[in-house]
Amino acid sequence: MAKAADREKLRNDIILSTIEVFNDRGVTFTMSDVATNIHISKKTIYKEFDTKEELLDMVVDYIFDNIKAKEEEIMKDESLGTVEKIQMILGAMPENYRNIDFQNVYPFLEKFPDIYKKVQYRLATGWENTIALIAKGKDEGVVRKDANIRFIKLMLEASIEKALSDDTLATSGINYVDALNQIVDILVHGMLVV
Repeated sequence: MAKAADREKLRNDIILSTIEVFNDRGVTFTMSDVATNIHISKKTIYKEFDTKEELLDMVVDYIFDNIKAKEEEIMKDESLGTVEKIQMILGAMPENYRNIDFQNVYPFLEKFPDIYKKVQYRLATGWENTIALIAKGKDEGVVRKDANIRFIKLMLEASIEKALSDDTLATSGINYVDALNQIVDILVHGMLVV
């Protein structure tokens, strides 16, 4: 059992190191960079992940799984009202990912199209909590009755995808988290009853 726990910790350490190195060097990072960052051999990484693409695939799952965990935490917080929960869930980002330079996702289009498709897929799925909260807000009378949940989802997905799919963030001088917060603020306030 200890070996399985040790292996899981090693894989987790490699994933976290990859996030750090990715943030620093972008998609051009190497497996050697990841290994050096956590003081292990490159060979050790290749025992766990066959390719850089396989490692990046795991990083995408790791980040999105942690965002989903943050959403669950928000859903369970009884001190928050429905509108607060909607706003927080739409902008859910665990604290340790707030400094990731999401502008670096853009090069995935050219270098790792399958990983980029996975990011798109993960953005498009897992909306159950948000949909439930918007429906609850309608029932409570705090969200406009004519607010179309599918259209709200489409607007947010398209906004996030656009921010990640080209150099919009870099040329606007805004980081991903601030851009996401602005997008969410505009969407949430547009669906509220005034």
